Amino acid sequence: MNKPVKVAILDSVEQKYWVSDEGRTDSQKFIDLLSPNNASAEFDVFYVTENQFPASLKHYDCVLLTGSPASVHHDFDWIGNLSSLIQQADQQNKPVVASCFGHQLVAKTYGGKVGFNENGWMIGNYKLTISRRYDWMPSAISETGLYHFNQERVTALPEAAISFASSEDYADFAYTIGDNILCVQGHPEQPQRSMNNFLSSMEDIFDQEALSKARSKINDTQPDSDIWGDWMMRFMTR
Repeated sequence: MNKPVKVAILDSVEQKYWVSDEGRTDSQKFIDLLSPNNASAEFDVFYVTENQFPASLKHYDCVLLTGSPASVHHDFDWIGNLSSLIQQADQQNKPVVASCFGHQLVAKTYGGKVGFNENGWMIGNYKLTISRRYDWMPSAISETGLYHFNQERVTALPEAAISFASSEDYADFAYTIGDNILCVQGHPEQPQRSMNNFLSSMEDIFDQEALSKARSKINDTQPDSDIWGDWMMRFMTR
């Protein structure tokens, strides 16, 4: 796949958190994930927590929203600005791809609800059941695995959303809105190293049983990140 596409990556991770993964940014991890699927793709990064936003979307074919340690319920100006940008991209019929925090913010922007998962944190690689096939999925796949690292989730979808993947405790792990919005709770961009580093940086908030379960879920099996990276790029360029 070598269809030219220019992507605006809206990185929602404050710089103070970069140290938790040796200075690596989530935007760069997404570039590393997506670039092998399209040698003609170009990426511009905007650190929205520092109020860096595209001056205009006219130069971009699509936008990608990363995860974040922030909650969509925080009263930060940049979150409101990011929500407005999602709507602008949608109104211009540009593809919007969103992960974790981004997935939750899209839901909230369009009238869905986001709350705490009843069973607390989900960390590690969990099985996903794929219940619907789209034209940007080149093969019939009914199950994949993908990393989770979150305690909040979409508890009610926007009216226009269509759920197409579910995992343990997450009925609406992934969904679409119309033909141009794709949202997934998980982290195809995060390698195993990052997941372990994130867990180590937060281990003081978990008891030993929870830590052991999380480490097992991170390290015992490999997620299907390459499948999701391929799907995302196909969605952006179809």
